[in-house]
Amino acid sequence: MQDNLAVRDDVPTHSFDIYSEPSIKVDVHESFRALQQAAPPLFWTPENGGHWIVTSSDMMIDLLRKPNVFSNQNFSIPHVENVPKTIPLSLDPPEHRPYRQLLRPFFEKKAMAPLEERIQHWADRLIGGVKAGGECEFVDAVGSRFPVSVFMEMLGLPLERFEEFRALVSENFELAGTDGVAAVQMKIVAILAEFVKERQANPQEDMMSHIIRSDVDGRELSFEELLSIAHLLFLAGLDTVVNALSFGMKHLAGDAALQQRIINDPGCIPDVTEELLRRYSFINLPRFIAEDTELGGQHLKQGEMIICPLAMIGWDEKLNDDPMAVSVDRKNYRHGAFGSGIHTCLGLHLARMELHIFYETWFRQIGQFRLHPDKTPGAMRGSVVWAIEDLWLDWSQSA
Repeated sequence: MQDNLAVRDDVPTHSFDIYSEPSIKVDVHESFRALQQAAPPLFWTPENGGHWIVTSSDMMIDLLRKPNVFSNQNFSIPHVENVPKTIPLSLDPPEHRPYRQLLRPFFEKKAMAPLEERIQHWADRLIGGVKAGGECEFVDAVGSRFPVSVFMEMLGLPLERFEEFRALVSENFELAGTDGVAAVQMKIVAILAEFVKERQANPQEDMMSHIIRSDVDGRELSFEELLSIAHLLFLAGLDTVVNALSFGMKHLAGDAALQQRIINDPGCIPDVTEELLRRYSFINLPRFIAEDTELGGQHLKQGEMIICPLAMIGWDEKLNDDPMAVSVDRKNYRHGAFGSGIHTCLGLHLARMELHIFYETWFRQIGQFRLHPDKTPGAMRGSVVWAIEDLWLDWSQSA
């Protein structure tokens, strides 16, 4: 993004491109860890039109709890005016609350319990499908198909369009920060408009149909509101757990001792899940600065953007001892994988259930595995959602 620089000499500055920094492709977490160690805790980068990056967990948590100052109304970096809203994520108080209250019952822990059987079905089916081969490209063969199939089924999206939908979501995040993303978002919105209209005409027992039958403050949701909600659920549901699984499995592939511990004691899987989420969080949260404010001794101006790499909360030595090590013997797993404040991820209970079931099923069916010795490690993606492009795993030597 070198053609869109905003150089300043009045604030702490460090050049870092969240999309195309070369080190990101090698290891996105190590790239941002190096940034945290080299740059000030709050600094301006001239890349991508210019924006702030905060690497201090204290400042990050503070700003995420001030949604009226650090607003969700615009996520675009470089900044673009009039971006489509994704309800309730891009709303601030007080507009935000009634929509979140509408959606919360669909994602509460008790609402997730009936889904366990279907989640287990998909885990058994997909892991069983690759088991005999002794190897797989995990992201495509399993990692994307597992949570995406669960969520498509849950929302009511047609499973026969899996490849098309998954490709669109991947393209959306890959093209973030470029002119090409607008065309992809238009395709997604057009597909979802057709889906919402179909469910309005022929409601089923899926989540989208139940949302359509719901109300906000005693009134029906408009088509535009339903489309905005569907847009958010589509992007969040079809990308996030994929990345949690991919980064988690990449670590496990190189940690034979932790693999054996899981095999010997599957009861540790909730701790494993939480620790891998802590160590390998993957969201870069953007915020729009809605009014002039002070943060970390710096004056931030209305209209500027700021990025919060949430992984850095889990890397804070004040919150977690020896934070870069992976250990399931911690008393607490303090992290920001699901955000903080009023916009904490609605789907956190679903995500945890999916991860627990997946890891248990993988180690029960496949056991020990490793990074494929004959395959080149896949490139990683920066942007606002970090990802691994491909991840070759091998268990052909497993007993």
